[in-house]
Amino acid sequence: METSSQPRIELGILNEEELKSVAKKLANCLSDGDILILSGEIGSGKTTFVRGLVTGLGCSEHIVTSPTFTLMNIYSCIKTVYHIDAYRLNNLEEIFYVLEGEIEEKDGIFVIEWGELVKEFFLEDFITIIFEHVDEGHRKVSITADSGRLELIRRCMHIG
Repeated sequence: METSSQPRIELGILNEEELKSVAKKLANCLSDGDILILSGEIGSGKTTFVRGLVTGLGCSEHIVTSPTFTLMNIYSCIKTVYHIDAYRLNNLEEIFYVLEGEIEEKDGIFVIEWGELVKEFFLEDFITIIFEHVDEGHRKVSITADSGRLELIRRCMHIG
């Protein structure tokens, strides 16, 4: 889990539709090469968030499935989205074997569920989305990143 001293945007306690709406807004703030680390326990809304994100990038949310067993799904939207699940990686180098060229070329947006397991391998800035269970239908959601990047996201999403 992220340290409390890290710059953070609190998005609040969200239901499923609000979570997808926030992700859709965030999609408009992303550029090729951006890396999103999705952090939260099983069932905390990570895949739901990706559904909203791809909707914001011009695809149907129905194309999104959890990459738990496939390790990676690719969605060809306005920007290509690489949806990765790091939970079942046999070793951390696998992610780079699969994505080395795309990461180097900044070809698409990389969304990594369970990304906290591999984030030390990313030398570049990344954005972390933290999901916490509140109750059956609600999640507390926050975004952390370096302060400059967080300010850009705050302005792009029109967050006071």
